[in-house]
Amino acid sequence: MLTEADRGVPTGTRTRLIVEPGTPVSASVLPNEDADRAEAVCIACGIPERLLRRHGARVRQTHRRANVVVLEVAADRQAALQRELEAAGFVARPPKPVYPLLNESVPAIDVPAVWKAGFLGKGSRIAIIDTGADHHPDFGDRIAVARDFTGQRGVDDVGHGTHVAGIAAGAGTVYRGVAPAATLVIAKALSTNGGTEDTVLAALSWASRQRIDVVNLSLGGPGDPKDALSREVDALDADGIVICVAAGNSGPAAGTIGSPGCAAGALTVGATDKSKRIAEYSSRGPVAGLAQPKPDVVAVGGGVTPEAACHYGIGVASARARILARDRCAVPPRYVRMSGTSMATPHVTGLVAVLLEASRSGDAKRTRVEHARAVKDALRQGAVDLGLAADVAGAGIVDGARALATLGVGAATRVPARSSSSPAMASSGTEPK
Repeated sequence: MLTEADRGVPTGTRTRLIVEPGTPVSASVLPNEDADRAEAVCIACGIPERLLRRHGARVRQTHRRANVVVLEVAADRQAALQRELEAAGFVARPPKPVYPLLNESVPAIDVPAVWKAGFLGKGSRIAIIDTGADHHPDFGDRIAVARDFTGQRGVDDVGHGTHVAGIAAGAGTVYRGVAPAATLVIAKALSTNGGTEDTVLAALSWASRQRIDVVNLSLGGPGDPKDALSREVDALDADGIVICVAAGNSGPAAGTIGSPGCAAGALTVGATDKSKRIAEYSSRGPVAGLAQPKPDVVAVGGGVTPEAACHYGIGVASARARILARDRCAVPPRYVRMSGTSMATPHVTGLVAVLLEASRSGDAKRTRVEHARAVKDALRQGAVDLGLAADVAGAGIVDGARALATLGVGAATRVPARSSSSPAMASSGTEPK
């Protein structure tokens, strides 16, 4: 499993530059999509063509929503090109690293009432932007499309993305994901050394073209609410796509939520242990420059067993990628245990998918934006208050039955009472064993 010690520096930080032009970027062009168009968009933003030629740089991608251009340049020319761009009045910098957020929690949410009401996520499309996903039996034929932005031929070479996808939408008999009928859209933006913000931006831009309803981002890095990733998340949220983002594992200190979890439009997810005590590692707000509290909600989690052969022995069991066949936390026949806010987030993502199905069944005349807003509001209003500061636990622990009741759809039409001291573990296969 990927830990802090395993992380190297992604090569993209040495060979790319993110440029923020003063003129709006007119179009989004993905890597290897249309080089001539990408360059034309770049030059139209005022970036001098002579600088590109002088340093042998090429335009890798452009992003309308985030308003950035990504340049590819030889490592020994990166610093010189950056200096000249800055001298010309542009904001230019190497891309920030982004990593899968993996730590020590056992998140699970209570969704049986939603399933009982007949909502399994059918018709909802979930984008998993992560380390890729194997064609695991629990996904069946529900991976509609997949694309690699790392040059690793789409293989999940970490195992993180497959596990995350299984929590959100696996359809196993024992270890069942939250939205087992949802369709998956897989974007590989991270690899063994993590990734960079430009690969995540490219994945988000591509995924937005795939008719998705909700995105899972169990990843993060340094940043702020106004950076490129946060701007992209905010714009997608405004378009009616729900973006679920891990708060991070840098707690218990305050102000430790990075990007894009710090985005105003993100549905940011923290974690608690099995006793519903906030997990020590779960990142906290406040977020500088953001009026609203973060995280938005938390999901029930668990502890860690450092003395055991499997460090995540009480972690969440979900789909295992082939790369983890001999992992100490492997569970026969094709599962593995992992822990972290990375695992809390896809529980919420899956819940968004099933609640969107419910919302559409209740009022087909609503727009996509209206359905997304209704579901996000239901998750917050239906959360169980932990009596903690909003910068620690947000609105509280998400609860499927209460959220469905808040929507006023299906069998659950009355908000069920639940004390904050009662069990909140899901009866699905993703609960700790």
